[in-house]
Amino acid sequence: MQAYLENLSIPDYIQNVKLDIGTSYGANQSQVWLEHDPTTFVFGIEANPDCIEILRKGNITVQNPQHPPPISQENLETRFHLIPVALGNTKEDNARVNFYKMARDCGTSSVYYPCDPAIGEIKETIQVPMFSLKAFLDVFPWDRFDHIDYLKIDTQGADLDILMSAGDYLKEKVVYITAEAESAQYHHCGHNTEENMTRYLDSQGFMRINHPNTQDPTYINVKYIHLKHTIFIYQRG
Repeated sequence: MQAYLENLSIPDYIQNVKLDIGTSYGANQSQVWLEHDPTTFVFGIEANPDCIEILRKGNITVQNPQHPPPISQENLETRFHLIPVALGNTKEDNARVNFYKMARDCGTSSVYYPCDPAIGEIKETIQVPMFSLKAFLDVFPWDRFDHIDYLKIDTQGADLDILMSAGDYLKEKVVYITAEAESAQYHHCGHNTEENMTRYLDSQGFMRINHPNTQDPTYINVKYIHLKHTIFIYQRG
């Protein structure tokens, strides 16, 4: 994982960090965060090569009218760092796993095999590198940032896997979490429910909350409850 941070450059004026796991093609959520606060930096993690290619080219066109505006070229170049891997509950370093690229919407691609006809056909099955979230957080620049403001996950069935792969970092270093509880559209992700997610995060010191800016299940770390009104979070779609 260290190799993916070798060319990392975080401007001196940056004061806080958010993680966008499952950015899709437009890093749309990231754009909202970056537009709201000019001192925010985002790490985007995305496994789909189609989405990665679009992000790296920049000047992105919205593919669905329900999506927020995509990340701006300026933010891509200054306050966003893309890591082209999948995350999951693996103990291997740089494991290789099957990844199902979807034809209609690259944002519905997953490490889990799709079973809902509503999301369309598989374009291609490939292998992608997978790391645990802990592997990323082990090399995060903690010398500069005491905590991570916000962790948003939208990975089509793998969200709980990713949370469980973080070790003790969630309870110690993350303030807010939003994750998608998708458990029906893909095979073998029936464990990724709101109930299981809430149970696990409760064990990590988090409390579920209703936040006006988020749609998916959202939680705050009780350890950082004093920061509740100082951190901007957003998740839609």
